[in-house]
Amino acid sequence: MKRRNFIKYGGLGLASLGVTACSNTDIFSFNNKQKTDLDFGTLEKSNLILGYVPNGDAAPLIIAQEKGFFERYGLSVTLKRLETWEGVKEELIGWKMDAGQLPYAFPMLAQLGKEEAPLISLMTLNLNGSAITISQKAWDAGVRPSVDYFNFTDFEENIRHYWRNRETPVNFAVDSPFSTDTYLTRYWLSAIGLIPKTEVKLLEFPASQMIYKLQAGIIDGYSASSPWNQQTVLEKAGFISYISRDIWRGHPNKILATMEGWARKHPKTTRALMAALIEAGQYCDRMGNQTEIATILAQPNYLNLDKSLIESTLIGNYSYSHEIGENYQKSIPDYTIFHHQEVNYLGENDHANYPWRSHAIWMLTQMIRWHDLEIYDYPKEADQLLDKIYPITIYEEVAEALNIPFPSDSMKKETTTAFIDGRGFDPSDPVAYLNQFPIRANRPQIFGFV
Repeated sequence: MKRRNFIKYGGLGLASLGVTACSNTDIFSFNNKQKTDLDFGTLEKSNLILGYVPNGDAAPLIIAQEKGFFERYGLSVTLKRLETWEGVKEELIGWKMDAGQLPYAFPMLAQLGKEEAPLISLMTLNLNGSAITISQKAWDAGVRPSVDYFNFTDFEENIRHYWRNRETPVNFAVDSPFSTDTYLTRYWLSAIGLIPKTEVKLLEFPASQMIYKLQAGIIDGYSASSPWNQQTVLEKAGFISYISRDIWRGHPNKILATMEGWARKHPKTTRALMAALIEAGQYCDRMGNQTEIATILAQPNYLNLDKSLIESTLIGNYSYSHEIGENYQKSIPDYTIFHHQEVNYLGENDHANYPWRSHAIWMLTQMIRWHDLEIYDYPKEADQLLDKIYPITIYEEVAEALNIPFPSDSMKKETTTAFIDGRGFDPSDPVAYLNQFPIRANRPQIFGFV
């Protein structure tokens, strides 16, 4: 599927807004007082309310606010902190907020689920950024972090034996049944050979509460975005089993969502908002800014956490366990990617904010795999549905205005080294991909096109 030319898409195109782009590919100096010469024209709305849930993935929104990137694009923004993703989604659908941070699958859930609400994704806010934490009881039983094992096979045999030989069921916490963390956790569990929902019960709690549920023995582990996993390590309540980057290298995590009608009504404001957040993502990835960013995010009105917990994940000085040993302290600079880093699984023009169509196809396969939608086969009109839910041209127009290169093809194959179980992903054949999983809902049903 080759990218389309900049045509008017469903009223969301930017065919004639008179954008003046800079001629330099390094257009931002990140100086708060320097005004860019990029002009999207007179904004339809300048006072915005943006929603977020407190975690490290919210950094682009918070930094755009604190460093003046919103203001530079003519926007006056109020950030609204909510404790759950469901809360953000409901306020967006009710038009109580203009846009907000959400997990990747939520627009698909809203449009293809019972609500049938026209929620869309404008851009990806970050790649990677999460981890799976397990209680200290597992350590005492001989389970270790992934870095202690020669390969995934050694690890999965160890933990499968431990969990299957317990007298009590395994309870795992997630922040939403439909978050990216949940889909990666299900993928991880099934790769181990365990059946999600049957052998491992998934319970929903806000990420900020998970450490207390772990300490109380209510859960045996949890999956969450940074920095909530490092808090558990610091307090010696558990250890990191796997980071999400090692389950799927370069996976999309959070997105900027809004209602389709809002974007239609405010096309110039939409582009200005996206440009400010792209600039903020660049700032977050620039080496040397991480200590300042951590200090900002740690404030009581944002994450309200110890700065060191946030800084460690931003810089990449990652702790798998409080136990002494060099093996448990790793340098992972790509733990979270907000715009672009030089890593072997990202191409030169492969930026974190680009809305890959293949990412949307993968998520749709997983929602069908686990029957999270009332869709039991892969829809023949999937391309049209995903074009509507995850429009690509809006981002491409903004990126072109910013002189940011982007891929010529929105379909990216994932190699066998991308996923923890060694399965490659060819987005051009989603049905074959679905049918290769031995663990899936209502097996032995064979998926097809419908």
